[in-house]
Amino acid sequence: MSSSVPYFVDEEDTTKGFRDSPEFERLKDEIASKLFEINGQISTLQQFISTLESLVAKGDIKAKVVDRIDKKSVVNIRKVGSLIKSVNELVIQIDAIQESALDKPEIIAREKIIRDVRYSVQEFQTVQRQYANVMKDVNAKAEAALKQEEQNRENISALRQEEEERATGEHGEGISRPVRITIEREPINNEEFAYQENLIRQRADEISNIEQGIMELNEIFKDLGTVVEQQGIMVDNIEANIYSTSDNAAMASRELNKALGYQKNTNKWCLYLLLGLLVMFFVLLLIVFI
Repeated sequence: MSSSVPYFVDEEDTTKGFRDSPEFERLKDEIASKLFEINGQISTLQQFISTLESLVAKGDIKAKVVDRIDKKSVVNIRKVGSLIKSVNELVIQIDAIQESALDKPEIIAREKIIRDVRYSVQEFQTVQRQYANVMKDVNAKAEAALKQEEQNRENISALRQEEEERATGEHGEGISRPVRITIEREPINNEEFAYQENLIRQRADEISNIEQGIMELNEIFKDLGTVVEQQGIMVDNIEANIYSTSDNAAMASRELNKALGYQKNTNKWCLYLLLGLLVMFFVLLLIVFI
């Protein structure tokens, strides 16, 4: 529904919002301020996701930048989640203000800002899902790389053992040959391997927490939907009254124009009658005195 419908307010309505509802103005301003911060954080998170998707597409998941973006994104998500919970408390307070304490513009403004909050919550849920999905891809590729690394370690260990056994056998036969083991790629050390394993576990826990947060926000989203529906009914009634008042005013204007037209026509015929009588009077005078 549109909140930009033209409406008519009287003198009492134009001052009521500032004089009689300071609590409404305070809550509205506080919600708007927090909503601005929420939307800014969501925009930042979208940029992080775009960068991560690019790195995943290149297969560059071991880059340190992935770890840095991941940590910043988690902080971002926690901050937005906290802000949304705070805004939801303010929405409950502003919704509790009686309709009789607000004028028409304030009721419409309340419906609009609650609708904006609901939209931002929905947008945050969408971005959280996108982030969780991209981090699942990162973790899946990291796990696959770690398993490959573990397999390489086992292969190298087996190869070394085989070469040593062969060298031992040849030495017993009096043959001495140097042991040569070709390693295509140097394996990561034990410390780095343990770090990567721990990182994968941390990301899995973060993804689980994010998905839990999405479920919690879904309850807030549903509650906001109920509030928006209730506020929408009020605004619909206001707009219906506005349109009714406008229609009645237009009808009254048409009737007034008709009445003015009738009056003009009546005045015109009265003038014609008066002129006719004057002419007849002068004619009679001429007849009498001539």
